[in-house]
Amino acid sequence: MSSSFSQTLNSITVTKLHGISKQVTDFNSHRERILSSLSAASSSRERVRILLDGVNSWLGSADSSSSLGNADYLQSVRKFLVQAEHDPCIGEATLREWETDFTKALDTEKAKYEYAELFGRLLSEWIASTASIPEKASDKQKLTGNNEAFSASEMSNGTFEKVGRKEMHEQRAKFESLVFTAKETDTVAILADLDDLFSSKAAKEILALMRDDIGLFGNNFFRDRRLYVRNLKSVISSLLVADLLSNEKRETLKEFTQNNTILTEVTDVLNMHLSSLESWSWIPDGSAMDAIPVEMRRQINGKYRIYMDEDILQAIFLHWIGLEWAVEFRKHFKSIFNSSAWKRAAKPLSKQEKERREYFLEDERRGKWGEGPTSIDETRRAKQREMFFMSQLSESLEEVGAGYDEDGGAKPGEVTAVGIKQSLLHILTTECLFNTTIHDKFTVVRSDFAWFGPSLPHSSIMTALRFFGVPEVWLTFFQKFLSAPLEFRSDGPMAAPQIRKRGVPMSHSLSGLFGEVLLFCMDYAVNQRADGLFLYRIHDDFWLWNNDATVCVKAWQVMSSFTKLVGLEFNYEKTGSVSVGQPLHPDLPRGTIKWGFLNFEESGQFVIDQSQVDVHIDELKLQLKACEHSVFAWVQAYNKYVASFFVNNFGSPPAQCFGQRHIDMVILTLERIHLALFPNHGGSVIEYLAHVIQERFGVHDIPPGWFLWPIAMGGLEVKSPLIPQYVIRDALCVDPSKKFEDALDAEKELYAQLQEKWENGTTAKPYTCNKSLETEPFLSYEEYSRHRELRFESWMDVYEELLKVPEDAELVLRPDSVPSNVIAELSKLSRKFQKSDVEGIAANWSSMNAYWRWVVACFSGGVVKKWGGLEVVRPESLPMGMVEVWKSRKVRWEQ
Repeated sequence: MSSSFSQTLNSITVTKLHGISKQVTDFNSHRERILSSLSAASSSRERVRILLDGVNSWLGSADSSSSLGNADYLQSVRKFLVQAEHDPCIGEATLREWETDFTKALDTEKAKYEYAELFGRLLSEWIASTASIPEKASDKQKLTGNNEAFSASEMSNGTFEKVGRKEMHEQRAKFESLVFTAKETDTVAILADLDDLFSSKAAKEILALMRDDIGLFGNNFFRDRRLYVRNLKSVISSLLVADLLSNEKRETLKEFTQNNTILTEVTDVLNMHLSSLESWSWIPDGSAMDAIPVEMRRQINGKYRIYMDEDILQAIFLHWIGLEWAVEFRKHFKSIFNSSAWKRAAKPLSKQEKERREYFLEDERRGKWGEGPTSIDETRRAKQREMFFMSQLSESLEEVGAGYDEDGGAKPGEVTAVGIKQSLLHILTTECLFNTTIHDKFTVVRSDFAWFGPSLPHSSIMTALRFFGVPEVWLTFFQKFLSAPLEFRSDGPMAAPQIRKRGVPMSHSLSGLFGEVLLFCMDYAVNQRADGLFLYRIHDDFWLWNNDATVCVKAWQVMSSFTKLVGLEFNYEKTGSVSVGQPLHPDLPRGTIKWGFLNFEESGQFVIDQSQVDVHIDELKLQLKACEHSVFAWVQAYNKYVASFFVNNFGSPPAQCFGQRHIDMVILTLERIHLALFPNHGGSVIEYLAHVIQERFGVHDIPPGWFLWPIAMGGLEVKSPLIPQYVIRDALCVDPSKKFEDALDAEKELYAQLQEKWENGTTAKPYTCNKSLETEPFLSYEEYSRHRELRFESWMDVYEELLKVPEDAELVLRPDSVPSNVIAELSKLSRKFQKSDVEGIAANWSSMNAYWRWVVACFSGGVVKKWGGLEVVRPESLPMGMVEVWKSRKVRWEQ
């Protein structure tokens, strides 16, 4: 965050927090005076009058939005009191009711101020901790009130010494051994192999068109491509998703988007960079730097990645260039996929087969009606094209893709990296169910490349780019981009700059482009040389499967040859094969098929690897310990690690193909994680935090809902990982395997009916020029069912049903499932929460997602009782600017 912006935001925050503190002091003094006066009152009417005067006098000096009632209502009660002086109809019962209401209103107002103050203290604590986190917190500063979950032994032996962990140094050494040593590959052999791949007539034709277009695109780029404010905003949004920049530079970028004058200046500078592309350099003339600083960042999965800390304008420029080229290459690769050069795994019907089916089957004569897929093959191909083919390349400059390994937090409807990966698991499981039902066997292979980004040989990249027609001026620029001078920031002033000679920089759009161009060649090789098999690939993570193991063997041999040719290596820790229903083919790689915390087993099901969960429980304890300086920071780490990382990597939310068995396994594992983290509090994160806050801030008897309540309403916004599991559980089918079995039974029954109708003359025989058909018997069942993947819409319906993840609209918790007073309180929410697009708890029940409906239905009672409504703290009293900054910051894990 820029210093001026940060100072302004801090100033506003401090002002609001001081204001809250003063209001708390003033209200408590005012309330004490009222209660003191009550003790001297001689009648109920007098007590009500004292309360009424006290409330009126406070309303006159405080904000108009209050728990104490509006002015019209209070004026009415004052008139009723005058009436009560002479009218016995307004008796003790009514007076006591008013007294109780006003006393309760004072208590509610007191609670709101107390929690506004608590919120302020929590925020101040977080601001202080981000400004300067002590290397070792004192006992007074520690978040933990006892040693629960974090024993002294876990923190001994320099676990958090600034020198970093052993694995950090090991991974840096491996990185340096790769990127600063060139890997020369046989470019002549690579070109010969690519020529062979594109040797068919159809392939030659589409390759020639692609080369012409790529050449024109590159040569005309300087004339046709200009950056304007409207597309600069899209480029910046995409760059923010890429997670290249530090939190401070990210905040600066966000400030750019709010100022059109700055954006105009930026576009001018970047267009100047483009016009002088031939003289572009990582280190501009006159710069005091002689290398780009790089830093290691620990990822949530425990691995380290090395990021360049480049100039902001440089980062925007390179990202823009990468996006433009990505869009162009994706367009042409898609054309190849859609052309006759791309082989289809499902073989089309022969002319004779089609003629016979149209003669014997009335549905076949009608043809296809409407748009959209009508078979498993069409659905399968649509998902391959839309989700897994060149998925790392943008389709347009406006498209904001998912970050590489992004771990959740997207808005509903947005495509995320995790969402795409989970879709792959759903497709794999559904394909396994289908193939074991029809063929009684299924084989799957999974692998990725070892150190893919840092190990990519520059010679292989440049050869592939040249093969597809990239002009020399751009090849020269791309080579400069790859040959960056680097130095490790942690080495200090003695750091020695070194030139990158291998690999691509992390989180750059150009890096993604180079990887995809090279790996397209492998995708196409598998398609051409392994019977049209599709390689399901996300970045360098690839999966393939078939009911015929020999097809998988062909594909694996093709991939092995390609890997050796271009100078890469498989990561054998993540390489494996599984065969369902038959022994594993001897020519397939051995090893466990893993994704996240899931292992794919010979049963055809994904099962959570509890030993890996144990490793991450220990890691999570260390990460939470590192956040002990701030409750907010602790909650942010917990939310990211448990509610996102764990849950996503358990394969949740599951599709119908996983069934209830999977969600029950996730629930039991989450319960075990929490028992390990909070053994002294029954595995409850709420009870643990309640204990911490009571010890630290002296606040007790906190309603459980406050911990889950949105920050915008004054809550802590702890994300429950279990609620989403229960929200979706009852919407999942109990036995997914039965779906295809039922479809097979239905197919056999339909065949018998069609055969009977044909043979008894119920079905009219159509005219045919092939008179021999008129004397032939009805199709055999084998012939009828041979092309079910291509012809039968009923099978597609089951296939698509098993791929579905239940949506919020399908789930329980309608408005009538919660108390009527809660619905009434929703309607009273501040204007801020009345909008239809508000995230979290909103006035409109239908606009809330299922998670927040569940939270409201389960926990709102205690919130309403404590604070007289659903808003714990009035939104206008919260420094929401700082809160939004807190929520948007990337978690940087303890090294």
